Amino acid sequence: MNRSPRTPRNLSPLARICLEKLAEHGDLVSIGGAIGLSYYLEYRSTADVHAWWEGGALEQRAELIDEVERVLRPHGEVRRRSWGDVVSVELALDDGTSFSFQVARRSARLADAVDAPWPKGLRLDSLEDLVASKMEALVARGAPRDFRDAHALCVARLLAPGELWELWERRRGAAGESADRSQAALAVRTHLERIERVRPLQGIASEADRQQAGQLRAWVKETLLHGLV
Repeated sequence: MNRSPRTPRNLSPLARICLEKLAEHGDLVSIGGAIGLSYYLEYRSTADVHAWWEGGALEQRAELIDEVERVLRPHGEVRRRSWGDVVSVELALDDGTSFSFQVARRSARLADAVDAPWPKGLRLDSLEDLVASKMEALVARGAPRDFRDAHALCVARLLAPGELWELWERRRGAAGESADRSQAALAVRTHLERIERVRPLQGIASEADRQQAGQLRAWVKETLLHGLV
């Protein structure tokens, strides 16, 4: 499958507004997270925009955050939060939904960011970095969406299961952290067992959803973790 980024078809209006503003500061940030991944594989809807600092003075970063707040403010109540190296601009909408833009300092990078096909000037994480970050999230938190994303990447033949682990290992090395695959696989297995307890297959009402969940869980055990646990 072609690994070149393509403009996602289902970007939300707020994501578009945010990305267009970020494109004006393309040298300061690179888009990651689910939105970044959707440029390479768009298989599920997502709204929030996550980005990495690419450099620049603190004053430039502060100006970028201020501008994102300004373009979001007409659409709802905006607040800003920060912790560690992360800054989050959060928008509460009148219909009870929310949107957020989050930017953090990058701990490691495997490849240079690339030009996004839209909007002009926007920088996008490489597929390698997006997948490595996704695998880091899978090992650390193991949310259902992390399992689905890893599975979807392999089903689409963008990467093989072994390549997912190789990228995770490379990212850990670049960040100066240990990369024990057996320990990581044990963590993934533990996350999956938690999901299975909370949402057992027999408790899923929809037959289609039940089959999909069963296939995904079997893939994790028999393919993604094969030989590791």
